Amino acid sequence: MSKYRYTTEIQQMMFVFGEVQDPLPETTMLIEDIVRSQVIEIIVMAAAQAQRRGSRFMATEDFIFLIRHDRTKVLRLREYLSWKDVRKKVKEREDAGDDIIDDANADKGDRGAKVKIKLSWELANSFLDNINDDDEEDDEEMLDAHSDSLKRLRDADEVTKQMTRDEYVHYSECRQASFTFRKNKRFREWANMSAYLDTKLNDEIIDILGFLTFEMVSKLTETALKVKRDLEKAANDAMCLAGASSSTDPLKQLSAQSQQQQQQQQQDQKLTSAGSKSAAVSLFSGPPTAHTPLEVQHVQEAFRRLQRAPQPIRNFKGGLTRTRVSLI
Repeated sequence: MSKYRYTTEIQQMMFVFGEVQDPLPETTMLIEDIVRSQVIEIIVMAAAQAQRRGSRFMATEDFIFLIRHDRTKVLRLREYLSWKDVRKKVKEREDAGDDIIDDANADKGDRGAKVKIKLSWELANSFLDNINDDDEEDDEEMLDAHSDSLKRLRDADEVTKQMTRDEYVHYSECRQASFTFRKNKRFREWANMSAYLDTKLNDEIIDILGFLTFEMVSKLTETALKVKRDLEKAANDAMCLAGASSSTDPLKQLSAQSQQQQQQQQQDQKLTSAGSKSAAVSLFSGPPTAHTPLEVQHVQEAFRRLQRAPQPIRNFKGGLTRTRVSLI
């Protein structure tokens, strides 16, 4: 059995985050390797954190503690877990046959109430509940948690403006790609959790890992696309400098012009073939561009940038301490 079991899901996620519809196989395999190593690193670090608390079992706080420095991601994860608890309660009442809409005697405070996820290391949670009951603070946190989501929705709206109905349906299906949704068994086998864990992770922790893996693919893809744009810009700048330096030589100038004409013809052919498949361009949309897939070097450089800088020497014997793999 192949160890690459999430090729389709990664391709769909990359397409949503700005990559071409059919990424290179070697690129998706590299991203899957990176995500798997990150998942193993997260679980091992969360297990160590649970041992420090004196517990045999890992809790939600152990995973949130690992990403506590990324405030935006913590807020989005807490928002995700809060609404997940609401959906779970509604589903339980529906399965029990309760009428949660017309039941006037139901507890309005409990029905549909979003549960706030409290973290033990936050200073405000050390005081009484009535001191921490601040609606304005909750509203500010909600705005911070939604800011990144709103940006992604705006980007998705821009991408889907020129899509046909079939293309939009495919794009919507790709947005629902997940590592864990209805794939808990496959995810456990893929991460090989039994090799380094004595206990079985509950469904809530699997959902957290699904949320984090989605964020990892997002961060890797967006950073790799930025790397690709930077490299292309540097190559174009170098070509312009080379053309300017050779402008004094007539022979070099003719050869440079012929090369530019050939490149322009090849680009026009690509744009013509791509334009025949796409819909009509609107009045205010920019010119079409040839979109090439990400390469392995782009993902490798993105992963390097997402890792923290190595720590300096911590002793006076000339040795270097081993640095941890930074979580994406």
